[in-house]
Order: sequence, then structure tokens, then C-alpha cells
Amino acid sequence: MSLLLAGGHHDPNLTVLANAAQTANVELLDMRLPASESPAFCWNLEESTPQFQSQQMNARQIKATGAFIRHDVFGGMTDPRPEVSARASGWYQTLMGWLLSDPSIRLFNRHISPAAMNKPAALMFAREAGLRIPPTWITNEPGKFANDSLDPLKLSSLKLDQMEHSQQEKMIAKPVLGGDYCYSLAEALAKTDLRNGVAAVPAIVQKRLAAPEIRIYVIGSSAFAFEVRSASLDYRVNQDAELILLPEVPQELSLLRKLMSRLGMDFGAADFKTDPDTGQLVFLELNTGPMFARFDQVSGGQICAAIIRELTVTN
Repeated sequence: MSLLLAGGHHDPNLTVLANAAQTANVELLDMRLPASESPAFCWNLEESTPQFQSQQMNARQIKATGAFIRHDVFGGMTDPRPEVSARASGWYQTLMGWLLSDPSIRLFNRHISPAAMNKPAALMFAREAGLRIPPTWITNEPGKFANDSLDPLKLSSLKLDQMEHSQQEKMIAKPVLGGDYCYSLAEALAKTDLRNGVAAVPAIVQKRLAAPEIRIYVIGSSAFAFEVRSASLDYRVNQDAELILLPEVPQELSLLRKLMSRLGMDFGAADFKTDPDTGQLVFLELNTGPMFARFDQVSGGQICAAIIRELTVTN
């Protein structure tokens, strides 16, 4: 059994996974790249296996039972130069290209659909799979959805200046592309330039939901659920989340698996919040490459153990 790890050297998720692999006596092929090192790599497409040489690995053919790869976003956080991000993207595409071309290596989400990485499409497919989603608008025209019922079938034509602040606080806005936090609609509008009543780029606008917030990890045949407790609308802003491993995964798991099957996924984490009017869990989004280091710690190492098991253990 051998597990190849690829991505950034300072990615905490890969760090905990590497430690778990060593504890489990799984051979580790370490292709985590330090920011200061560009290792020697050569893949002759007439042959099946690339050659790789780094401080962690001597020159050798890369052979692995399974592989876990993450795009390195942490290098760009410490060094914002464009070439740092370009280097990370180049290595990710190179290694992912090889992994996708070798079906003998176990790899999560090998057959993933492009729709899985498109937030509006994923919401539509989630609803088709039977999951509840919040009333949602994809729009750059704020005045189109101002009404007390938040009913998409009763869109009003109120001007933006007619919207009450309290109404704006009942809704949230977040980027279609991701990469930023979730804000109340009032906060989002305060930082958005409008021309003739429209913003430059559409956003996802939704009914504001309530606690509890639940994250469900699906890792092959395994699944784990956590309650995420925070006083913040988006706990990433203040990093104030308390994580609690739930003894049972909510019943939404079966529908989530149906959605993931449709999207060609066998690894991911789905976020849910609660409808304050019904008390039911409502699907927010599906993360195709989620962070998991803190969740693994809270679970006592169960997340990493499941990843290693799925990628290395022969059935």
C-alpha cells in the first residue's frame, strides 16, 4: 500500500493526512512542494510512469496505490506575487493530468462533472435530488427581489432605495465564484458599486438561515457529520467556530449521496443550515475539495483514516 500526497508543503490538510499515513504504516510518496523548490520531473508520454526527484524523494518512478492531491492556495497567501500562484496551478495541472490518465491509481472525484464546481448548477441539481434549498436568486439587480415573503414567485419591482434595511438583513449574498465570505445583503450592498441599479457581476442572494449549521463529509463509503457553532454569519470571518462531531449523520445523507453520484463525486463536504420557519435542514453548497484538518482533529482522526482506507486498502 502506498499513498501519494501532492500539493503545497504548508497545506495543513496534507500535513495531518501525512501524519496519519505514517501512523498507519502506509508508505508515503511525498510530492508536497516547498515554495523554494522546483523538483526535477519528467513524464515521457510513451511510458506510463513519470520520474520525480526532490528533497523528499530520490529519483524514482512514481508508483502509488492511491493519490490525494490539493491545489496549493497557501503559498499564494504568504507570497501574493502572480508567479507564485501560476507555479502552483502549473504543478497541479501537471500532476492531476498524470493521475487522471492512470486508472490504476485510486483518486477521489476522478469522474467529477463540471456542474459540481458551479454553485448555481449544484443548487439546481441538489433540488432535483430531493434536497431542500433556500429561496435563491442569481442576480445583479437587487431591487428585483425585495419583498417580505421572500417568495421567488412574487418578485417585486421596488427600487433599491425602497428596500428597508430590516428586509436586507433577512437575506444574504455571496459570490457566484466563491472566494469571499457570506454577508448580509445590507453589508453586501454597502460595499457594491451599482450603475443604473445593477452590479457589475451577479451574486447568489438567498434567504438568511439559522443555526444549527451542519457539515457532512462523504468519503467513499464513509460519512461524518459535524455541527458548526458560531455567532457569526460566516464563521470564517472571525474563525470563531466550535466543531462538534455528531453521533449520527442526518437523514439528508441519502439524498446527498444521490446528488454526488449525479455529479460524479465520491469525496466532498456539504454544508447545511436550518430554515428558521420549519426547523428543517437546507442545503447550501457542496465543496469538492474541502478543508478537513480541524474536523479530523475533532473526530479523533476519523476523517484522515477514512481517506487513507479508501485510497489504499484493497477490498
